Amino acid sequence: MKSGRASKTAEAAAAIRANHYLYAKHPVFSDPYALQMTSTAWRSLLSHPLLNKALNSSFCNRTFGLLTAQVVARSRYAEERLFQAIEGGIRQYVLIGAGLDSFILRAAARYPELKIYEFDHPDTQNSKIKTLNLLGSIPNNVEFAPINFEHEKLSDALQRSGFDADQASFFSWLGTTHYLSPETTLATLQDISSFAAANSELVLDYSIHYKNLSGIERIGALTVSKFTHILSEPIIGAFCAEQLHQSVQYMGYRILDDLSGNEITARYFCQRADGIRHTQATHLLHLKIA
Repeated sequence: MKSGRASKTAEAAAAIRANHYLYAKHPVFSDPYALQMTSTAWRSLLSHPLLNKALNSSFCNRTFGLLTAQVVARSRYAEERLFQAIEGGIRQYVLIGAGLDSFILRAAARYPELKIYEFDHPDTQNSKIKTLNLLGSIPNNVEFAPINFEHEKLSDALQRSGFDADQASFFSWLGTTHYLSPETTLATLQDISSFAAANSELVLDYSIHYKNLSGIERIGALTVSKFTHILSEPIIGAFCAEQLHQSVQYMGYRILDDLSGNEITARYFCQRADGIRHTQATHLLHLKIA
């Protein structure tokens, strides 16, 4: 992303969540704050009747719906795993590259004992905090910390915060690794495994290289790549699942889940009337530190 402005892909993701919440029957993930979190331009577009009709047509649901499913499924999956972890006693939640996620508005008040840490690029974070202040008071159990993942370790940023490294934590890292080099992603995973307490959990999504895709999936991956390039946030991170598994296991992680697009579709989008299904271009990975 360009310095001095909020992430455009974060705004686009919020707009996708907003469109799904407002216009889909039986939303897979409900985010009533998404529309307010995104930009004025996106709010204007999403309120246009003809555009709404086109965006939610059967054709768009079968094509661009692949991206919608990716955005809403990762949020639902991560929060399902988070709620299970909270029931198991975890009391720290770290959002890495939090973007315009609205968890602190939707659910923080229900878990006053949960300490929430949001880490993101300072430009995106500053813009988000301004919006949050307009929408209401920020809960006392939330702490914001700026970070640039290409130039700083997460552990260094956590040490500047109130994070307790002796307590097991839940880490959510969504919609970010695609825009980082694979080396940066692996370094961050290694960093987390080196400082996080045993039994900490991590959910992230990652891209499959477009050369391993075919048909509409390959075309869609290339289209999304071109779109993010226009937004000056090109997709540069992609992995082979088997090689990624070997790397994280070597770091000390236990793999609890690695859901393919077909598995995510079977879990969240089976027999939907609107025809939305998940792309094969990304996976959801759930890890635990032994």
